[in-house]
Amino acid sequence: MQRNKVTRMTTIAVCAAMGMVLQFIAIPFPVFSFLKIDFSDLPVLISMFLFGPAAGIFTAFIRSFLHLLLTGMDPANIVGDIASFIATSAFTLPIYYFFRKGLTRKNKALGVVSGTLLMTAIMSIANYLVITPLYLTFFGLTAQKMLGMNLASYVAVGVLPFNLIKGLIVSVVFLVFHAKLLPWLSQKQHVHSVVINHK
Repeated sequence: MQRNKVTRMTTIAVCAAMGMVLQFIAIPFPVFSFLKIDFSDLPVLISMFLFGPAAGIFTAFIRSFLHLLLTGMDPANIVGDIASFIATSAFTLPIYYFFRKGLTRKNKALGVVSGTLLMTAIMSIANYLVITPLYLTFFGLTAQKMLGMNLASYVAVGVLPFNLIKGLIVSVVFLVFHAKLLPWLSQKQHVHSVVINHK
């Protein structure tokens, strides 16, 4: 029992560390280069499929916290890592929900599409109401000076398409990754469910 708990926590820690490393390997979005596409959601999804949604969210939290420690605890970084955590949660939870209902093409499509759309909607609203206004406050700039446009336009031409494209790219990579890892994930999930049932 204790050994399984240690194995679980070790796996979560490894997934979080992998996610943190992947955050530094990012592709700049052409329109706004400070928006970057990375694949740090993939280890979170692995943790989620192995141990459940709470473990996945915990993995995302540790990943973002480690990233914050390495980049520095200034206000802009704090906002950025909180935003990253929210985006990951919004993207991964629908995928987990639909994939657990059955690995049909329909469920897979519903999972990645709903995850992408939920992330896009939440991040668009959050950037308009909270995230970008905080950045503007920290840097002492107006939206026009920092972004070259008003806040609504930035969300429309920057945040919204960025999250849609990010969701699409990460979803494609995840689907390929999931297909390759499916036998291993199924075995590990079975072992984990047996342990839970015998507690």
